[in-house]
Amino acid sequence: MPAGTKGLRRDDVGGMDALVSARSPFASNTADVPAEESDWSPFESLFAHPSPAVTLVLIGGQRLLRDATASLLAAQDGLTVLGAFESAAHFLAAGMEHPPAVLLLDCDEDDPGGFASAVGALSSARVGSKIVLLCQEVREEVVRCAIEHCVGGVILKSYSTNDIRAAISYMATGRTVMPGGWQRAVLSHAHERLGLSPRHRQILALIADGRRNEEIATELGVSPNTVKFHIRVLYSRLGVRNRVEASHRYKRMIGGCA
Repeated sequence: MPAGTKGLRRDDVGGMDALVSARSPFASNTADVPAEESDWSPFESLFAHPSPAVTLVLIGGQRLLRDATASLLAAQDGLTVLGAFESAAHFLAAGMEHPPAVLLLDCDEDDPGGFASAVGALSSARVGSKIVLLCQEVREEVVRCAIEHCVGGVILKSYSTNDIRAAISYMATGRTVMPGGWQRAVLSHAHERLGLSPRHRQILALIADGRRNEEIATELGVSPNTVKFHIRVLYSRLGVRNRVEASHRYKRMIGGCA
């Protein structure tokens, strides 16, 4: 996936460019976003020069909301809405001669697995459009689906129309946008399943960052022997033998696209 542009911080986690901010609309819960994820450059700076309009269609969600969203986006400069469809099946059945650049798929529906099936169907059809997931809040299943299928990204319904336009335009260039806190949404559940304590999580992240035992001890305010004890427990619960394997396991837990 192409690298991010200058002016945007790039989070190279699993090969994905993650645009996150504790102060931007791309952070769903400002109190939970780590300080290191607080860099933010307005999207407007990326679009100083006119560019061709991005074509898109909307798929899924309640009809009234879908139509209202389509109308709002159609009124935005730089976007051309080609239609709104009840489901992925309806879109594929339409057999559009010129597929849109972006498919904006609503993930908030009664069937929890419905959106994942829709993403799978759209990905398998190879329509050549960038899939973008639209949801109310950051959820583990949505983030995992986005990672698994290497979609354009995830945007929240709480964003302003201008920010949604900017995000869609950015993703149409082949890059990825994820909301603030997306990594935590995935890792928190993985840690719980493995029985890792908050201290284990801290140490695992520091190991993956290349820190030595002495550096970890200094940062956490504990003795090196305490760090060694926690690392032995980590290795046992992760089923790994050394720091390299632990780092690889951490990155797999986050996930990513090749």
